[in-house]
Amino acid sequence: MALDQPHLKFSHVYAVVRVDFPFDEQYPGNHIMVVKVSRSKEAAEAEVVRLNEINTDKSCVYISCISRLID
Repeated sequence: MALDQPHLKFSHVYAVVRVDFPFDEQYPGNHIMVVKVSRSKEAAEAEVVRLNEINTDKSCVYISCISRLID
């Protein structure tokens, strides 16, 4: 798991990612999508909760992950 520590060269951002099911390994790009990116970990986590709540009837799940912003 990635640690939420400052990076020397890049700022951290938090991606909200949607994973669609069933997952087809032959075409993974069709099933994993970055939906939004936030500079705030709390905002990204709140958006994940919101999206999972309103999409409970769909075959997908939302997660958040840390990444680096390259300007």
